[in-house]
Amino acid sequence: MADGDFSKQRQRAERILDAAAELVLRWGYKRVTIDEVAKRANIGKGTVYLHWKTREALFLAVLARDALRMFDRFAEVIREDPAEILLHRVMRRRLLLLEEYPLLQALFSRDTEVLGSLISDSTARPLQANKLAYLREYCGLLRSHGLLRTDVDLDAQIYAINAAVFGFYLIDPLLPAEERRSIEDRADMIASMVRRAFEPPEPPEPGVVRALAPAIIDRFEQLRADYAQFAQGNITSTRESPEE
Repeated sequence: MADGDFSKQRQRAERILDAAAELVLRWGYKRVTIDEVAKRANIGKGTVYLHWKTREALFLAVLARDALRMFDRFAEVIREDPAEILLHRVMRRRLLLLEEYPLLQALFSRDTEVLGSLISDSTARPLQANKLAYLREYCGLLRSHGLLRTDVDLDAQIYAINAAVFGFYLIDPLLPAEERRSIEDRADMIASMVRRAFEPPEPPEPGVVRALAPAIIDRFEQLRADYAQFAQGNITSTRESPEE
């Protein structure tokens, strides 16, 4: 494919994703059809299917694109400050960043009104498997460098981390408005909880943290590549839809 054709398809794919994201935030996943996405993107319905073969794949690509943007933010802050690889810092920043990505926030909080059955769709299983494998490798690296406690089995530790952290995404809708906390308060609380519960009591050695940061970024980039492939859809075909 010529560079110009590739660029055109990339731009068209972005237009489709923009339209899908806008509509699902406005109406919720259940109500949005491929026809409506095509109209919003000002293209033919068949053109959407040149990029994503199913409705589920399209909307999961919307989530994957937001995840890519978040990954880029994480990599940027780690390069600026290697201490951002520490688990309590990662969990704090993720909570704050999700405020900028409402669809990902809906995913983390299991908001079925926004995302409907997409939350549990089998199309996303390969991405979920890669994400879990990355988390296991990331925690393993922290443990091997003395940055995470090792007095508990790794798998049990990951389970406990997920169980503890996800409460911060799920609790607010269950509370009266006056008992809810600001995003900054919750970010500080999650960092303190993770630091006390899962990291060694002694402060980390700065040299150890700096030495490990490139390896963490490398694994991070591998995970990002998986999400990028998913988000881009099929942009290698030179076919044009007769509807466009």
